Amino acid sequence: MKYVVKIGEQEVTFDYDESSGKLTNQNKREVPYDWVEVAKGCFSLLLNGKSYLLYLEPSNGSYRLFTEGRMISASVQDEQNVLISKLVKAHKGEPKEQIIKASIPGLVTKVFVKVGDSLKKDDSILTLEAMKMENLIKAPCGCVVEKILVEPGQTVQQNQELVLLKKVE
Repeated sequence: MKYVVKIGEQEVTFDYDESSGKLTNQNKREVPYDWVEVAKGCFSLLLNGKSYLLYLEPSNGSYRLFTEGRMISASVQDEQNVLISKLVKAHKGEPKEQIIKASIPGLVTKVFVKVGDSLKKDDSILTLEAMKMENLIKAPCGCVVEKILVEPGQTVQQNQELVLLKKVE
């Protein structure tokens, strides 16, 4: 399986064959290595004929390596996780349009906005009464009201669309 190892700003791809334990670099050359955990979080690594004593500490999904008096940030991902990370980054953030839906069936009692209104996060949009309790529906982000799909006095079902918002960038 292919792995992408990022140490500092340098990124290297390796292929690791689990059945043989062989490690090859992106040039298909075998990388001689051996490592042993000598104490919890402390490893002896022999890489390309050079010996290292490493202290490895997990840190927010990656690792901090302490060796030769320096701290080095490192991450290891298989190629599938690299692809998933790229897709997530490409689609990161909230969608440009958002539909507010009823979380419960109820009665719309008040609508505080009109089409074209600019809202800040947590501004009130409408109230939905259910079981004699009023639920205040608020803006999830800075946005503009694109369309209001309900009116006061209207009964709505769970997951029914109430308001269409367009995120302000």
